[in-house]
Amino acid sequence: MPLINNTICFSGDDNALIEDKLRLATFSHLDWSANELMPIRSKIRNFYRDEQRGVCAYCKDDVSLRSASNAHVEHIAPKSLYLSFMFEPKNLCVICADCNEIKRNQEVMNEAVDTFSNNVKSYPRSSGAFKIVHPLFDNYDEHILKKGRVYIDRSTKGAFTIGVCKLNRYFHEFGVDDEFVNDEELVGQMNEYIGSQSTLQKAGILNRLRDILFNL
Repeated sequence: MPLINNTICFSGDDNALIEDKLRLATFSHLDWSANELMPIRSKIRNFYRDEQRGVCAYCKDDVSLRSASNAHVEHIAPKSLYLSFMFEPKNLCVICADCNEIKRNQEVMNEAVDTFSNNVKSYPRSSGAFKIVHPLFDNYDEHILKKGRVYIDRSTKGAFTIGVCKLNRYFHEFGVDDEFVNDEELVGQMNEYIGSQSTLQKAGILNRLRDILFNL
Protein backbone atom coordinates (compact mmCIF):
# COMPACT_ATOMS: atom_id res chain seq x y z
CA MET A 1 0.00 0.00 0.00
CA PRO A 2 1.34 3.50 -0.81
CA LEU A 3 2.38 5.69 2.09
CA ILE A 4 -0.15 8.37 1.11
CA ASN A 5 -3.77 7.45 0.44
CA ASN A 6 -5.40 10.87 0.71
CA THR A 7 -4.32 14.30 -0.53
CA ILE A 8 -4.94 17.69 1.01
CA CYS A 9 -7.99 19.76 0.08
CA PHE A 10 -7.43 23.51 0.20
CA SER A 11 -10.10 25.86 1.52
CA GLY A 12 -11.66 28.60 -0.58
CA ASP A 13 -9.44 31.19 1.09
CA ASP A 14 -6.36 29.02 0.49
CA ASN A 15 -7.20 28.67 -3.20
CA ALA A 16 -7.79 32.41 -3.55
CA LEU A 17 -4.36 33.17 -2.08
CA ILE A 18 -2.71 30.55 -4.27
CA GLU A 19 -4.37 31.94 -7.40
CA ASP A 20 -3.23 35.45 -6.50
CA LYS A 21 0.34 34.19 -6.21
CA LEU A 22 0.23 32.27 -9.47
CA ARG A 23 -1.01 35.35 -11.34
CA LEU A 24 1.99 37.46 -10.36
CA ALA A 25 4.26 38.20 -13.32
CA THR A 26 7.28 37.79 -11.05
CA PHE A 27 6.09 34.51 -9.53
CA SER A 28 8.87 31.92 -9.09
CA HIS A 29 9.64 28.87 -6.98
CA LEU A 30 11.31 31.22 -4.47
CA ASP A 31 7.86 32.56 -3.56
CA TRP A 32 7.19 29.30 -1.75
CA SER A 33 8.90 30.87 1.29
CA ALA A 34 6.72 34.02 1.26
CA ASN A 35 5.42 34.99 4.70
CA GLU A 36 1.81 35.15 3.54
CA LEU A 37 2.01 31.48 2.53
CA MET A 38 3.12 30.34 5.99
CA PRO A 39 -0.40 29.23 7.08
CA ILE A 40 -0.77 27.14 3.91
CA ARG A 41 2.66 25.57 4.36
CA SER A 42 1.78 24.73 7.96
CA LYS A 43 -1.53 23.20 6.89
CA ILE A 44 0.23 21.08 4.24
CA ARG A 45 2.88 19.94 6.70
CA ASN A 46 0.36 18.94 9.36
CA PHE A 47 -1.86 17.10 6.89
CA TYR A 48 0.88 14.98 5.29
CA ARG A 49 2.69 14.38 8.57
CA ASP A 50 -0.49 12.74 9.84
CA GLU A 51 -1.26 11.02 6.54
CA GLN A 52 2.25 9.52 6.43
CA ARG A 53 1.99 8.46 10.07
CA GLY A 54 5.09 10.41 11.03
CA VAL A 55 7.61 8.90 8.61
CA CYS A 56 9.69 10.46 5.83
CA ALA A 57 8.46 9.66 2.32
CA TYR A 58 11.97 8.87 1.06
CA CYS A 59 14.02 7.31 3.87
CA LYS A 60 11.14 6.04 6.06
CA ASP A 61 12.82 7.41 9.19
CA ASP A 62 10.74 9.42 11.64
CA VAL A 63 9.87 13.06 11.08
CA SER A 64 9.16 15.34 14.04
CA LEU A 65 5.54 15.32 15.15
CA ARG A 66 5.46 18.87 16.56
CA SER A 67 8.44 20.83 15.26
CA ALA A 68 8.74 21.97 11.65
CA SER A 69 12.53 21.58 11.70
CA ASN A 70 12.41 17.85 10.92
CA ALA A 71 9.20 17.74 8.90
CA HIS A 72 9.67 19.65 5.66
CA VAL A 73 7.13 20.01 2.88
CA GLU A 74 8.52 18.29 -0.22
CA HIS A 75 7.68 18.87 -3.87
CA ILE A 76 8.13 15.47 -5.49
CA ALA A 77 8.47 17.08 -8.92
CA PRO A 78 10.90 19.92 -8.09
CA LYS A 79 9.17 23.30 -7.88
CA SER A 80 12.10 24.95 -9.66
CA LEU A 81 11.44 22.75 -12.71
CA TYR A 82 7.64 22.48 -12.50
CA LEU A 83 6.33 25.76 -11.15
CA SER A 84 2.73 24.94 -12.07
CA PHE A 85 2.80 21.93 -9.70
CA MET A 86 3.95 23.91 -6.65
CA PHE A 87 0.55 23.62 -4.98
CA GLU A 88 -0.61 20.39 -6.63
CA PRO A 89 -1.80 18.15 -3.73
CA LYS A 90 -0.51 14.98 -5.42
CA ASN A 91 2.96 16.56 -5.65
CA LEU A 92 3.26 17.21 -1.91
CA CYS A 93 4.50 15.15 1.03
CA VAL A 94 6.72 15.59 4.09
CA ILE A 95 10.33 14.50 4.43
CA CYS A 96 12.99 14.59 7.14
CA ALA A 97 15.60 17.32 7.55
CA ASP A 98 18.42 15.27 5.97
CA CYS A 99 16.46 14.30 2.87
CA ASN A 100 15.25 17.89 2.57
CA GLU A 101 18.75 19.35 2.77
CA ILE A 102 20.04 16.97 0.11
CA LYS A 103 17.15 17.73 -2.25
CA ARG A 104 17.23 21.48 -1.48
CA ASN A 105 20.97 21.75 -2.13
CA GLN A 106 20.43 20.25 -5.58
CA GLU A 107 17.85 22.93 -6.28
CA VAL A 108 19.99 25.77 -4.92
CA MET A 109 22.87 24.64 -7.15
CA ASN A 110 20.50 24.52 -10.15
CA GLU A 111 21.03 20.76 -10.20
CA ALA A 112 17.50 19.72 -9.28
CA VAL A 113 16.92 16.20 -10.58
CA ASP A 114 13.92 15.73 -12.87
CA THR A 115 11.74 13.03 -11.31
CA PHE A 116 9.48 12.56 -14.34
CA SER A 117 10.15 9.85 -16.89
CA ASN A 118 8.90 12.02 -19.78
CA ASN A 119 7.86 15.60 -20.46
CA VAL A 120 4.49 16.35 -18.90
CA LYS A 121 1.98 19.20 -19.08
CA SER A 122 -0.59 18.00 -16.56
CA TYR A 123 0.18 16.13 -13.36
CA PRO A 124 0.31 12.35 -13.95
CA ARG A 125 -2.05 9.92 -12.24
CA SER A 126 0.08 6.78 -12.25
CA SER A 127 3.40 5.43 -11.03
CA GLY A 128 4.91 4.89 -14.48
CA ALA A 129 5.33 8.61 -15.09
CA PHE A 130 7.88 8.94 -12.30
CA LYS A 131 11.51 7.91 -11.95
CA ILE A 132 11.36 8.36 -8.16
CA VAL A 133 9.35 6.27 -5.68
CA HIS A 134 6.14 8.30 -5.37
CA PRO A 135 4.44 8.07 -1.95
CA LEU A 136 0.97 8.36 -3.48
CA PHE A 137 1.39 5.94 -6.39
CA ASP A 138 4.04 3.42 -5.30
CA ASN A 139 4.37 0.72 -2.68
CA TYR A 140 7.74 1.63 -1.14
CA ASP A 141 8.65 -1.96 -0.23
CA GLU A 142 8.33 -3.07 -3.84
CA HIS A 143 11.16 -0.73 -4.80
CA ILE A 144 13.38 -0.32 -1.74
CA LEU A 145 14.38 -2.72 1.03
CA LYS A 146 15.25 -0.86 4.24
CA LYS A 147 17.21 -2.84 6.79
CA GLY A 148 18.31 -0.75 9.72
CA ARG A 149 20.14 2.16 8.11
CA VAL A 150 20.97 0.34 4.89
CA TYR A 151 18.87 0.68 1.72
CA ILE A 152 18.84 -1.92 -1.05
CA ASP A 153 17.20 -1.22 -4.40
CA ARG A 154 14.64 -3.72 -5.66
CA SER A 155 13.91 -1.86 -8.90
CA THR A 156 15.29 0.83 -11.19
CA LYS A 157 12.98 3.31 -9.47
CA GLY A 158 14.34 2.23 -6.09
CA ALA A 159 17.93 2.71 -7.27
CA PHE A 160 17.08 6.18 -8.57
CA THR A 161 15.49 7.20 -5.27
CA ILE A 162 18.39 5.86 -3.19
CA GLY A 163 20.84 7.79 -5.36
CA VAL A 164 18.98 11.10 -5.55
CA CYS A 165 18.24 11.21 -1.81
CA LYS A 166 21.58 9.63 -0.80
CA LEU A 167 19.69 7.23 1.43
CA ASN A 168 22.81 5.26 2.34
CA ARG A 169 24.38 8.42 3.79
CA TYR A 170 24.76 6.87 7.25
CA PHE A 171 26.56 3.86 5.78
CA HIS A 172 28.97 6.10 3.82
CA GLU A 173 29.54 8.41 6.79
CA PHE A 174 30.05 5.91 9.58
CA GLY A 175 30.48 2.47 8.02
CA VAL A 176 28.47 -0.74 8.22
CA ASP A 177 25.77 -1.15 10.87
CA ASP A 178 26.72 -3.61 13.66
CA GLU A 179 23.72 -5.75 12.72
CA PHE A 180 25.41 -6.57 9.42
CA VAL A 181 28.98 -6.79 10.70
CA ASN A 182 27.92 -9.56 13.09
CA ASP A 183 26.05 -11.59 10.49
CA GLU A 184 28.50 -14.30 9.32
CA GLU A 185 26.57 -15.28 6.20
CA LEU A 186 26.27 -11.67 5.10
CA VAL A 187 29.94 -10.90 5.72
CA GLY A 188 30.91 -14.05 3.84
CA GLN A 189 28.89 -13.04 0.80
CA MET A 190 30.38 -9.53 0.92
CA ASN A 191 33.89 -10.90 1.02
CA GLU A 192 33.09 -13.25 -1.85
CA TYR A 193 31.75 -10.30 -3.85
CA ILE A 194 34.89 -8.25 -3.23
CA GLY A 195 37.13 -11.13 -4.26
CA SER A 196 35.20 -12.10 -7.38
CA GLN A 197 36.47 -11.14 -10.84
CA SER A 198 33.37 -12.39 -12.63
CA THR A 199 30.57 -9.97 -13.48
CA LEU A 200 28.11 -12.85 -13.68
CA GLN A 201 29.20 -14.22 -10.31
CA LYS A 202 28.95 -10.76 -8.73
CA ALA A 203 25.39 -10.41 -10.01
CA GLY A 204 24.50 -13.73 -8.39
CA ILE A 205 26.10 -12.67 -5.10
CA LEU A 206 24.14 -9.40 -5.12
CA ASN A 207 20.92 -11.36 -5.51
CA ARG A 208 21.87 -13.58 -2.57
CA LEU A 209 22.76 -10.51 -0.49
CA ARG A 210 19.32 -9.07 -1.19
CA ASP A 211 17.73 -12.34 -0.07
CA ILE A 212 19.79 -12.40 3.13
CA LEU A 213 18.95 -8.77 3.95
CA PHE A 214 15.28 -9.37 3.26
CA ASN A 215 15.19 -12.24 5.75
CA LEU A 216 17.24 -10.63 8.54
